[in-house]
Amino acid sequence: MAWGGSLNKEGSDYMRNLRDADKALKFLEGLKRKLNEKEKQIVSDTIIIIVNHYNKESKNESQTLK
Repeated sequence: MAWGGSLNKEGSDYMRNLRDADKALKFLEGLKRKLNEKEKQIVSDTIIIIVNHYNKESKNESQTLK
């Protein structure tokens, strides 16, 4: 890792999933530009669900590290 640390399997999986989620969010943001207002709202709701999920996971990860 860039900071010189090593991760266990759970940490590695978390980082891989986080990168995948970031790619999905970038795709969804780009897709929103091509949609009508109703479809944009659906995509925005999906983005919020993904972000909230990873915010929750991030808090769990930080508590696990304590």
